[in-house]
Amino acid sequence: FSRRRGGPGRNSTPFMSRGRGYKVIIDGLPDQASWQDLKDFAREYGCPPPRYTDVRYGEGLLEFDSARDADDAVRKLDGRRIRPGRGARHDYPPTRVKAYDEDDRGGKKNDSRSRSSSRSRDRRRRDDRDRRYRDRSRDRSYDRKDRRRRDDDDDDDYDRRDRRDRDRDSDRKRDRDDDDDDDRRDRRRKDHDDDDDKKDDRRERTRDDDDDRKKDDKDDDEDDRRD
Repeated sequence: FSRRRGGPGRNSTPFMSRGRGYKVIIDGLPDQASWQDLKDFAREYGCPPPRYTDVRYGEGLLEFDSARDADDAVRKLDGRRIRPGRGARHDYPPTRVKAYDEDDRGGKKNDSRSRSSSRSRDRRRRDDRDRRYRDRSRDRSYDRKDRRRRDDDDDDDYDRRDRRDRDRDSDRKRDRDDDDDDDRRDRRRKDHDDDDDKKDDRRERTRDDDDDRKKDDKDDDEDDRRD
């Protein structure tokens, strides 16, 4: 990587530019920073491609074709950290820099740049309104999602209650069925016991009848012998 050479001291020689572009000053650069580092720095943070890049003793220049691109570069680069570019043979720690429009340094603005700054302020206000609108839309989206989530939770609660009710009804039916089975088994047992009692009664009556017949036969035999 090479450096563009300037005057003997910081800010001692004004930047040379190519045409009437819109200039952004990058202040606070490390002494080892090169114009290639500055170009990679702008690319890293998504700035529009500059038409011209220069570095002079701790101060850098990015020149753009439009005021909008220059404003975009100031917004994206101000307060960021610059580091050596890819393939650089020099090294320095990441350094935070300031970015501002060239006219902000001298305090003088011509009419065209004033109109550009006014358009930039209008654009920033529109961006702020758009951002607030997006924030409100995002909040409404979150509210809808939250309502859907609550509705889903309510549906889940209803489903759980419904399952508990069905399980409770199923348990009650199972208990009733068990009770009915017990009743049927008791009735069968009672019927069986009644049958056994009846059989015993019949056997007992049969024995009594047999005894009576035997007694009658015996009496008849005795009567016959006496005759």
